[in-house]
Amino acid sequence: MSTKRKIAYAHHLLGWEYDGGSREALKASRQVTPDEYEEEMAGNLFCPSCYTNVERTPKEKDLFTNRRAPFYRHLSRWQHVGCVLRAKKPEGKRYDSYEEAKRAIDHGHLTIVKEFLQSKPEIELTPGAEYDETPVEDVSGPLSWVPIGRHQGESFQLPSKITTVAGICCNFEVNKDKYFFLPGAQHAVKLAELLTNVTELTFDILNIEQSPKLYFGRIKSSWNAGQHSNSTRMTRIECDSTIRDFTVKYPDGDCRDKGINDDSTGRIVMFYGVITTNGSGLGVERLAWGEIALVPGKYNDLLMPD
Repeated sequence: MSTKRKIAYAHHLLGWEYDGGSREALKASRQVTPDEYEEEMAGNLFCPSCYTNVERTPKEKDLFTNRRAPFYRHLSRWQHVGCVLRAKKPEGKRYDSYEEAKRAIDHGHLTIVKEFLQSKPEIELTPGAEYDETPVEDVSGPLSWVPIGRHQGESFQLPSKITTVAGICCNFEVNKDKYFFLPGAQHAVKLAELLTNVTELTFDILNIEQSPKLYFGRIKSSWNAGQHSNSTRMTRIECDSTIRDFTVKYPDGDCRDKGINDDSTGRIVMFYGVITTNGSGLGVERLAWGEIALVPGKYNDLLMPD
């Protein structure tokens, strides 16, 4: 397994507070790795992704007694703020009644995803240079029985959405704190905790029973493997050093409509799929229209802080 730290560094800014503090000022502050930590920094260290307080473990000694390297962790009082760098994956949220679950949907705290849009909608797509304006493609799905009741085996019939990953990426800063019930799931889970960075994957994933999940990663390169719009575009994603490469295969014409092209290096792509082998590396292919999208650049720091 990868030994990379989940939170590679923390921002240190004396007197800064999550509520009301300037995020631009925090981003410009000193970046402190766990090895650079000094005891007087306690209480003034913040996550580079969600901006909440973090603490170093252990707080004083350089190393654990078992020689494990020190690391940063989020404080439990900020559990309600979604963060892709949070190490612990909760089981998910359950609801005491149909009325409570319906209220969560009505207030924008819960989304039931019946499925991701399978084919390209009949609308004219004219993405901008960075494809940061996401067309709204959501449609109402059927009432769906979902097992999110507090009591074991209890399901509620609730309104669902047929949506796209692009719709999830749009307004990501708000969506990351929302609970999503994805197709085939057993729990409603906060979006930030459903997401897996491709850099966390190793070949061990092939030994696990595969089901579609939400992944994201930074594009290294992208090219059309043929000469036509229906040819496959090969998009390489940053991955763990133990893997030769990770490739997203998707029709070039659809990639063009989604803003994925030869100039997409450095952008973050999100997709919902099953990881497979790709030659001597890993990859994903046969994604439906709604199962892949570029993340608007303004949210890069929330997913992959530099």
